[in-house]
Amino acid sequence: MSPRALTLATALSVALVAPAALGQSAQRDDDALFGGGDDTPARADPSSTPPSEAPSSERPSEDALFGGDSEPSADADASNTGDATERQRPLTEAPPEPGDRDSRSLSGPATRSAFDSEEAVDDPLKIGGQFYLRGFAAATQGTSFGDTAFSAPTLVDGYFDARPMDRLRGFVVGRLSYDPTVSTQSGTAGALANPRVLLDQAWLRFDIERTVFLTVGKQHVKWGTGQIWNPTDFLSPQRRNPLAFVDLRTGVSMLKVHVPWEARGWNFYALAVMDDLGTDTGVLTDNTGGVPRAGVSEPVNSLSRIGGALRAEVVLGPAEVGLSTVAQRGRKPRFGLDVSSALGPIDVYGEVALKKSTEQPLYRVPPGTTAEDVLANPDIVEAYFPSGLTPQVTTGANYSFAYGENDIAVLGVEYFYNSTGYTSSFGYPFLLFKQAFQPLYTGRHYGSAYLFLDRPGSLERTSFNLFTLSNLSDKSYISRLNVTHRALSYLTVEAYGAVHYGHKGGEFRFGGFTLPGAPAGEGEPPNPPITLNYPTFELGAGLRISI
Repeated sequence: MSPRALTLATALSVALVAPAALGQSAQRDDDALFGGGDDTPARADPSSTPPSEAPSSERPSEDALFGGDSEPSADADASNTGDATERQRPLTEAPPEPGDRDSRSLSGPATRSAFDSEEAVDDPLKIGGQFYLRGFAAATQGTSFGDTAFSAPTLVDGYFDARPMDRLRGFVVGRLSYDPTVSTQSGTAGALANPRVLLDQAWLRFDIERTVFLTVGKQHVKWGTGQIWNPTDFLSPQRRNPLAFVDLRTGVSMLKVHVPWEARGWNFYALAVMDDLGTDTGVLTDNTGGVPRAGVSEPVNSLSRIGGALRAEVVLGPAEVGLSTVAQRGRKPRFGLDVSSALGPIDVYGEVALKKSTEQPLYRVPPGTTAEDVLANPDIVEAYFPSGLTPQVTTGANYSFAYGENDIAVLGVEYFYNSTGYTSSFGYPFLLFKQAFQPLYTGRHYGSAYLFLDRPGSLERTSFNLFTLSNLSDKSYISRLNVTHRALSYLTVEAYGAVHYGHKGGEFRFGGFTLPGAPAGEGEPPNPPITLNYPTFELGAGLRISI
């Protein structure tokens, strides 16, 4: 077993089943970090939308439902407690693309058009970032209090935002991560550096005659409508972790061409991608946001390896529909359809991802064998590739309602079908051994339910999100409560607690087995085996300061 596999096994025992803080967040201020509305979105004429279908201004954003954090409004006074409205965003995100509803979900609200004029700006360069401290513990069955796993990662994101004129912009984000609970020794095969430096974003944006908008470089692009499971998010090399506060995934290198049709509220995209587009991966489990993804990642170092993608977003009555496709040499073409609409007071959404077979093999474990038999003799397991199409389908709905004079709650459910998933947990240890375990994308059927309370009662700076995820195939569950509190205009305090229950050995109670030790070097003593115990609960807290 490789050292990388041992590192992954240890991380999965803590981070996989209940990651401490990985979803989406915010930065120094909306205007500096999110562009102050760098582009004017293409939207349908609001006068054509019946009043019953118009979105409520008081309803929390969809991304806000999962514990993200918004920045103070542009005119916020830094000396006061600021705005407590919560959103989900990447740790350091730039402004939305014109008409790109998925990018808008990762970005701040527009304050003005960035393409109104070509006049130079008074302050062409802004510098800032995000300072993020976290600490969390993960308890397991049979482990004493003193031996409970603990981690305390620190991340610092810094950005340079250059806008010499309204129609030209450059944006660079670098990340420094450090965890004092992880060894700082270098030279170990498969081990990640600690401290570690990553490039999150580096892009240039401009337009042609205010009609065609181009963004070139390493950037964030999100497709699809799923809140928990997002199979049509083809352009991200790693799945977003829905259990988390902030999204630590880094950007993807690409050339994006966007043509909005403002009269209809439609948007069209064409992209050339300079990163590998393999997607047989699970959610991000590394606390730095830069863990190598599962499977084989091939560099794009020749013209024939450059990937291509197309997407159309159209408005049909009350529904928004997205059609997308991605292709790259050495990868199977993928096709996606996503839709969102309102049915009376209920918002419904769904997405379907299609491709033929899989990028990586699936495995069949012979009946009558034990996990120990499989790990002792992996050759008895059959590897195969499924034939035909392998769809992944997400569908969900949420309902917003008032329960007080100024209090809003959101109740939602979501279901995910994964045609290539496993129907039982028997083979999970072998999948981990083969580095083929895909967090939140391993089972055949998944479900979730959540309740979001936005600043209830007198708690004007605090939001709560209670949700449960289930692997319906192996009957394991995790329930988690996220609490986000705006202490000051630029300080956000986070806390969470999670419990695991259901079938032992299932995805959310992953454990109860021992992996063999890594092969030892010549003349070295053998490495001890690694035992993964059943997880029971997690507790964590975090501090985020926008600078």
